[in-house]
Amino acid sequence: MYEYPEYFDQNKIDMPYSSSSEELSDYFKLLDMVIESFLERKGLHTARKLYSSGLVITESELRGLYDNPPAIRQKDMYDPVLSEMVRSAFDYIDSRYEATGKTNEQQDSAGILPMLRVKYIRDTFSLDRNEIFAVIMALSVCVDRTYERIYGFLQDEISSPRPTTGLYFAMVKRFTKPEDMALTYPIRLSDTLERFFFPKQKEEGLSQALFLNPLIRDILSGNFREDESGSKAVEIYRENESVPVFFDREKSLLDHELSLEGDGLLYIESDDKKAPLHILFKAATDKKSSLSVLDFSKFSQMSREEKELTLMAIKVRAKLFGGIIAVLYVPDREAKNHTNDSMSEELLDEKDLGKIFVFGENEEPPELSSRAAAVLKMPLPSAELRCKMWEHFLFHDKEYEAGDDLSLADLSDCYEMSYGSIMNICLQTRAMARLENTGVITKDLCLKAIGKQSRVNFSSLASHVNAVYGWEDLKITPDQAKVLKTACDRYRIKNRLGEKWGLKKKNAYGNGVSVLLYGPPGTGKTMAAQVVSKELSLPLYRVDISRIFSKYIGETEKNLSSIFDAAKGANVILFFDEADALFSKRTEISGSNDKYSNSETAFLLQKIEEYDGMSILATNYYQNFDNAFIRRITYSVNLKSPDEEQRYQLWSTILPPETELDKDLDFRLLAAQFDLSGSNIKAILYSAAYMAGAEGAPLSMRHIARAMQYEYQKLGRLINTGEFGPLMGYLQD
Repeated sequence: MYEYPEYFDQNKIDMPYSSSSEELSDYFKLLDMVIESFLERKGLHTARKLYSSGLVITESELRGLYDNPPAIRQKDMYDPVLSEMVRSAFDYIDSRYEATGKTNEQQDSAGILPMLRVKYIRDTFSLDRNEIFAVIMALSVCVDRTYERIYGFLQDEISSPRPTTGLYFAMVKRFTKPEDMALTYPIRLSDTLERFFFPKQKEEGLSQALFLNPLIRDILSGNFREDESGSKAVEIYRENESVPVFFDREKSLLDHELSLEGDGLLYIESDDKKAPLHILFKAATDKKSSLSVLDFSKFSQMSREEKELTLMAIKVRAKLFGGIIAVLYVPDREAKNHTNDSMSEELLDEKDLGKIFVFGENEEPPELSSRAAAVLKMPLPSAELRCKMWEHFLFHDKEYEAGDDLSLADLSDCYEMSYGSIMNICLQTRAMARLENTGVITKDLCLKAIGKQSRVNFSSLASHVNAVYGWEDLKITPDQAKVLKTACDRYRIKNRLGEKWGLKKKNAYGNGVSVLLYGPPGTGKTMAAQVVSKELSLPLYRVDISRIFSKYIGETEKNLSSIFDAAKGANVILFFDEADALFSKRTEISGSNDKYSNSETAFLLQKIEEYDGMSILATNYYQNFDNAFIRRITYSVNLKSPDEEQRYQLWSTILPPETELDKDLDFRLLAAQFDLSGSNIKAILYSAAYMAGAEGAPLSMRHIARAMQYEYQKLGRLINTGEFGPLMGYLQD
């Protein structure tokens, strides 16, 4: 066989390596040298014919095994000549490592790992020479398919292209003294190889294939990328380093936890997964390391083999690059079904991972580990902090400027959003601004981006109302408008003022604002709700009263809870139309129905008080409201029937300016003659406009008279000749 000096250039002893490929080439020369020795025992370099019998052992092979006396049989036994050659080869490689010295601190072309990757792996995991040989054997089939055929031949199984544990031990026994093998039975790989390099396969024992951990494979073969995690359930999280630390207190607590000795477990309670990632990434950046995030919901759905690879990938990254390990725990039903999985317990109990940070939405840490967990709560950012987030994510690079109508303070106060929501909305806003190509970010752009993320699923218990009316459409007295505007102003500054003046601390109930609108039908209660919605730029949702009530005990409360739970943190206005059906006076208890009706009213009072958003209630019957509720309402507005001047304003402004009007149209006469509500006037005007349009004529008193007749018939009101006066002539035509 070819010997050591023919495999290794003796002129390069004590010469530094110039590249990782040169290093790897020497290890493959060592592998080839051992393989050649093995092949020689099968007849290579002799007149004996090489063969591979597959699953059949031939008579000549059996004779070859047992022709010699037991004392001198040498099948796959220690070969001192090969042993010396292997030792010389390893010494040769070590001499070149020593000559390379500190140049190995130079990184490879990707700028991630040291140049000599095998040495880095060897030193990091403290591998001995036999363990390195196992890694090189497994790597060889990944970089050169020629080895697949060779291993298949050596194992007498062409369909098994990967080297097995049995072949590895057979080769190692050839160049390792028996007293140095330290084999245990059943024969298995070393603890280090099993923990970091070779995940368990379906085959066991000596038939197990040496399937190299893909992350190690990519590192050694030069295909490793900085964002390579080694598993679809693991993300190497990155954030723009220009983002400042927004949660100073939580970051300080996290830094303190990292400074403590030992491998602790910290549970971060947060409704927003981006906020914990933000401070964890900042902590990792301070340590000049990475942040690996395992999505537990994905991990829990993996097969046993996939979980094994995922755990191995995380452990390898932790060993090679250090860094912080975080587990995103999603408390859904599917994930909970796997919390007792032994692989899940192994994940958090694994000592190779060091400190682990788990975060989710639960108030208590999930029972995934036997380790005690400290708890860090991350509340929603304050209004002041939200304003800083808006400012940074919208304008940090000076690419855009703020429009005149944009108030970040108002956005921050009205929209109680998480760090992640603000970041995503700002990215979307900037994308829309880029399409407009004006270089200006307006209030409207921000609201559009918010609207895309603020849709709430109320499961048919409430529906979205498009707010189209403004203050100019709402014909109410100055005093009534002042109350509504005061309610809007209070909501607009409730957080920043509440935090600055400490008002929120003294509020025993929620920090929301509730408005009661009451008055006869058609006086503009629904329109007023839309005006408030448009003024605050908050989506308006009308609660479907008919779907809330249920004859079954507890179902009404359940429906109410669903509404308020869905609205929590969604930044929407809840509009309860015909609210007296919900908030009616509590009755004396004379039966079980009264008892449960009263409990429903009390439950609703509690939910209204706890809700931090805006609630608007409308009723035609103020006197039916429970007094306890009236005391707890924030503002009430009595929308009375319009007087003559208000009716004139309604008649003359409801129709769009584009409407073609006849010169005989007398809105003053109509306002003085007919005591109608705003909704009646609107219905009459629109009906008359469509009649005129169908004729192709301008809107005239004739069309108004006919539309008014239809409206009176709809309302069940008699057409009085004295009231209709001059309009009666149009009705007789």
